[in-house]
Amino acid sequence: MNNEKTIDINISNVIPSTRQAASFIGALLGKAYSQVECKDIWQGGKDGFEKDKKAASTPGVAMFVLNRSPKKYTLRTNDIIGANFDVVGLGEAKQVGIAINARPDGTRDLFFPLNDGTNPVVTEKPIEDAISDALHEQGENFFLDAEKVASVLNDANRAEVKNLEVLITNLNKMKQNIQGAIIENEKKAAEISKQWIDSKIDGIGIKDILGGNATSVINVHTATAE
Repeated sequence: MNNEKTIDINISNVIPSTRQAASFIGALLGKAYSQVECKDIWQGGKDGFEKDKKAASTPGVAMFVLNRSPKKYTLRTNDIIGANFDVVGLGEAKQVGIAINARPDGTRDLFFPLNDGTNPVVTEKPIEDAISDALHEQGENFFLDAEKVASVLNDANRAEVKNLEVLITNLNKMKQNIQGAIIENEKKAAEISKQWIDSKIDGIGIKDILGGNATSVINVHTATAE
């Protein structure tokens, strides 16, 4: 007995209602889509930064950290190697769309909803807002205008570079200030040591009075008026 089930489909009804969507699927295959990514570039990433920040707040630990980790904004591209009709949700929440790079386990890279099951849903919003949503992982976002997305991301990257350059300039100034103090301390110490070593009391050198130890500590008591 043949247990196979058959489903009769009226092709004349199916083709007109899905022709545009089917054409859209065909146009997607073989192309690449863009997604955006934001990474903390502190050594060890976000976790490394939080670890160092916690360590820096520990008493006795001599280290500096920034108020946040510098970030890198990148454009990630993925190839579309598969696209097919799919349905997500149930009841009123059911949505017909196109699954991009669907896998046997039911996962997929993206789900592209279709209005009335036929036309792509296009969300009208400034690309900066869409990128911000994507960076905060709010929904599945992908972009076809890679050049425009790259331009927005690079504006953000340039802003981070500028912040780092200002910080580096200030750090170098502070470093030079401290290095200047090291040189000045050594210079003053040499001058003072020479004065004491060359000095004499009643013809006897201070060095001899100190028993040859010119680095001895002399306790000076300041008299106070009665």
